Amino acid sequence: MNIQQHERIIRIKKLSRYLYLTLSGIHYLLLVLWPAALLWILIGTQGSITLINETLTPENMSFLQSILVGVSISAFFFLMLKVTFHFRQLIQHFANGDIFNKKATVHARRALLYALVIYGMFACTSIVMWILMYIETQSFQLALRGNYIFAMIIFGLMYVLLWALEIGCDLNEESELTI
Repeated sequence: MNIQQHERIIRIKKLSRYLYLTLSGIHYLLLVLWPAALLWILIGTQGSITLINETLTPENMSFLQSILVGVSISAFFFLMLKVTFHFRQLIQHFANGDIFNKKATVHARRALLYALVIYGMFACTSIVMWILMYIETQSFQLALRGNYIFAMIIFGLMYVLLWALEIGCDLNEESELTI
């Protein structure tokens, strides 16, 4: 192993430890915010959610609206916890210097899959909101923001990195068989 690669691996391990700690903080914060958000729906008196032209507060939400908002929030938090869990596991492999292995690849694939599900939920919600706006106002206003395009670029980049990780894993296995 040449010295440059050795120094690079040390830097990757060090930065991965910091990233792992950051992701752990985010993971535990999500675990605290999830029940707090559900409690806000059940007993909250301050704050609001704006949907189309209607502002919902915990006080003026019907039982069905409270259930739907609670289920939506729970689904989002559950998926975010899955993303952070698998991303943390991937980064832990990096922090241990064990980058190109099957377990790391599985965690990367699962984190990306759950992130795509979250983005799919966001896109479906946007489509439903457009339909509801059309029904309510009888005019169609399509506003595509840059975040849709940006998300596609990020997900494309993430898949390229996943494929590079898979190729590195395959090459690592082949080199171990050769030795």
